[in-house]
Amino acid sequence: MALLRLPPWMRGALRTALHLCLDAAAVTAAYRLAYLWRFESERWVAAFPITGVIPGWALYGNLLYAVLPLWLILLGYSSRLYGATWMSGADRFLKIVKDCTLATVAALAASYIYSRLEYSRMMLAMVLPISVVLVCLSQTLILWVDAWVSRLEDARSALLVGGGPVAELVKESIRRRHPEAGIHEVQELPDRDQLEKLLAGRPFSELILCKSSISHTRILEAAELCDAHDTAFKMLPDLLELRLGEVQLDESLGLPAYRIQHASLTAANFAAKRIFDLCFCFLVFLVTGLPWLLTVLLIRLDSPGPALYQQKRYGYKGRIFDAFKFRTMVYDAESQIAAVQALNRHEGAFFKVKDDPRITRVGRWLRRFSLDEFPQFINVLAGEMSVVGPRPLAVATGELEKLSGKFGQTALKRMNTLPGITGLWQVSGRSDVSSAQRFGLDMFYIEHWSLGLDLEIILKTIPTMLSTKGAY
Repeated sequence: MALLRLPPWMRGALRTALHLCLDAAAVTAAYRLAYLWRFESERWVAAFPITGVIPGWALYGNLLYAVLPLWLILLGYSSRLYGATWMSGADRFLKIVKDCTLATVAALAASYIYSRLEYSRMMLAMVLPISVVLVCLSQTLILWVDAWVSRLEDARSALLVGGGPVAELVKESIRRRHPEAGIHEVQELPDRDQLEKLLAGRPFSELILCKSSISHTRILEAAELCDAHDTAFKMLPDLLELRLGEVQLDESLGLPAYRIQHASLTAANFAAKRIFDLCFCFLVFLVTGLPWLLTVLLIRLDSPGPALYQQKRYGYKGRIFDAFKFRTMVYDAESQIAAVQALNRHEGAFFKVKDDPRITRVGRWLRRFSLDEFPQFINVLAGEMSVVGPRPLAVATGELEKLSGKFGQTALKRMNTLPGITGLWQVSGRSDVSSAQRFGLDMFYIEHWSLGLDLEIILKTIPTMLSTKGAY
């Protein structure tokens, strides 16, 4: 018996309908739970007495007719959560928090302007944390259903022309969104007759051209043939292979043009990242204050010398600063670098010795769980580092010179953002990741930065630290 196949439009329509129904139900439930919490929880009422008459639920139920459309518009159109099934979980969570906050503030403002005494502002504010939890659950369920439905989708094949890194990313994206879709690959764009025969013999959903080093005449000819056969035509320039993530569409000239953006951290993004860093630092200092004092005591008892170690590192735009760490080596370790250079297991620019004889007993345990990095939160407070970012290159070991020798001017891109305590390669294998892989992961982070990506890396850092894999 043939498996039921759904047309692509039906999958999208089902997903949108589920979003409208389940997100609306989540918001309604959030208001109902907030009402019960504020007016019917004995402990809460005892702590915050109610003045006046307790309003009935009907008052707030009628309010939903006005606020529900606002919530759905923010979730569906402002943040595009209903169509972006490929968005990372961390980015989706941050957008949900933003939209729930905006909708809650709007409801509070409207109730204050139009009915100052009728609605409980406390109850409306209590909707925020409940709505974040319920909408997250709603969207998780919807995405799970969508992933299941994707196996029933009657997705047409895609015709991919050209290879290379961009083509691999395109294939990964297609398979993630449409698991049942086939991918037909050709290395070169066929001539007109061959392409006509190919499109006529097989119903492709789209032709994706990953090579732009073709004459304009042939490209336009291929686009017209695709249009005649109801096949979407998309083209990715070769430039993406060299500057993936940096190519942005620029409409300031009144014509479609590409511009190269060397980092995703604009001024506004940089400010948002800085605020996040400061808040996270204060939280870390609050939680780890006493363990810090214990660590300092153990280091001083284990070997002579100060507990904190300062090392010259390259920071933002190549500025040199002193990075703080708990001392894990003997006091004069820096002067012994030449003696252990032969033990460096990394062929690339990064200097790392697995069984470094300079490491102390306490230092070995600190390194195993990456606890030696914690004093760098002082550098974060000083604005010299960020919580997440590429690791700062050491001046003494010549890491920058080696990277520049291998990757040219592209190596300097690592300094287009603040260096970080943790980063993408740290949660991808720590010291077991090769030098080339580290550099590639650093470039990906710089070119694809978002607060969601930072949050995702931080959440992955904790289990990575506990696993001790690749730590030395």
